[in-house]
Amino acid sequence: MTTLTPPFTLLLTWPQRWLLLGILLALAALVMFGRLGPLDEILKTREPGGILSLEFAWSGERAARILTAWEGLEAVVREQTRWDYLFLLCYPLALSLACAMLADAPGNPVPMIGAFVAWAVLAAIPLDAMENLAMLRMLDHGASEALAKLATWCAGLKFTVLLAAVGYLLTAGTATVVQRFLPH
Repeated sequence: MTTLTPPFTLLLTWPQRWLLLGILLALAALVMFGRLGPLDEILKTREPGGILSLEFAWSGERAARILTAWEGLEAVVREQTRWDYLFLLCYPLALSLACAMLADAPGNPVPMIGAFVAWAVLAAIPLDAMENLAMLRMLDHGASEALAKLATWCAGLKFTVLLAAVGYLLTAGTATVVQRFLPH
């Protein structure tokens, strides 16, 4: 039986993986809390859901209402979305690396699932990029049904793979700890 090799494991030693994970998490936290969060707070003053409202607008009509609420804040929306391009290079790689590390950990009862999820979560990169592009196009050219649906589909699929990765880390991480440290 062939096995699926998780990303990063053939290229990096364990100490290199931990170092890269630390760097990715630190950079993601810096962008999230230093730039994205404060910019989103400005958007929430006019639309309670902030940027997530536009990501999940679903219809051109709803997207148009959100963009109308943000009139005068277009520069903030652009800046927030541009910072998200840096963020989307950090968080999927960090989650993928964490899943790969857990999949490769001794005592993990479900390493194949981890290898699969480590690869699958990388799909968040192009999904988030397309979602951002759709939002920027609506900002520049007006809301449309097609762009609103594209942004929503991309956001929904992105969050699905992210939740799968977090779910794997929590459940397989717990199972691995139990398997390794409790007497059998």
